[in-house]
Amino acid sequence: MSGSLFYWEESKMKHTCPVCGFKGLAEPPYDHEGNHSHEICPCCGFQFEFADYEMQHEDGSYLEPSESIIAYRKNWLAEGCVIFSPECFPKHLQKANRVLRHHLIEQRKQINVHLPS
Repeated sequence: MSGSLFYWEESKMKHTCPVCGFKGLAEPPYDHEGNHSHEICPCCGFQFEFADYEMQHEDGSYLEPSESIIAYRKNWLAEGCVIFSPECFPKHLQKANRVLRHHLIEQRKQINVHLPS
């Protein structure tokens, strides 16, 4: 049996991470009232509610959730797109626990964020 349990259950995982574009979340990151799912993205590791409220500006004030998403994405990209849970990410789309560039480009299209050429 190849792949991971997460990959085989992909048909049930239809929600997209707004940080990395991975379409594999079990729940929407936020509901229609803005409540957080508390889910952790297996691709980038962003935890909805914790990560989007824990990031701070230099003056100590907290970032808004939308700012946290952008900041987390920037850091994740700068660190080489390391997969948070490689065992839960399709093996053919990763190398050395990092998202393959061609797939990262496709993931980012899901959230309308494009990588430079």
